[in-house]
Amino acid sequence: MSDKDTIFVLSREDVVECAREMGIPVENITDDILAQVKKGVEWGLECWSEVVKEAINMALKS
Repeated sequence: MSDKDTIFVLSREDVVECAREMGIPVENITDDILAQVKKGVEWGLECWSEVVKEAINMALKS
């Protein structure tokens, strides 16, 4: 799979930047915290196909 095939990716740095914006020290973002964040994001994206369908509809309307 090439980069052009990838639609969306979140990296460790993305999570660290979010923590920084929240005023949370970077050193608090341990591997354990990242694993918990990953589970939370996976749960939050359970309905990812609905989000993609809505994004397609919005893109087609613009």
